[in-house]
Amino acid sequence: MMVPVLAQFGSPTHWLIFLTIVLVVFGARRLPEIARNLGKSLGEFKKARREFEEELMKAQKSVDDKPAALAEEKKEEETH
Repeated sequence: MMVPVLAQFGSPTHWLIFLTIVLVVFGARRLPEIARNLGKSLGEFKKARREFEEELMKAQKSVDDKPAALAEEKKEEETH
C-alpha cells in the first residue's frame, strides 16, 4: 500500500525539521516566491487535469453514441 509523501510527515517535529531544512536551503527571502510559484503550478496542473477529464468524457460519449447513430443509419437505408 502506497502512502503519500506528505502523510509521512505526521508529527509537528517532522514538519519543523522539514521547514528548517527548506529555510536553510532556499533562504527566507525566496520562500514567498517559491510558495507563489508552487501555487501557480498546482493551479495549472488542476486546470490541465480538468481539461483532460472533459476531453476524456467527450470521447467516451462519442464512442457510446456511435452504435446508436449507426443503427439509425442502417434503419434509414433499409426503408429506402
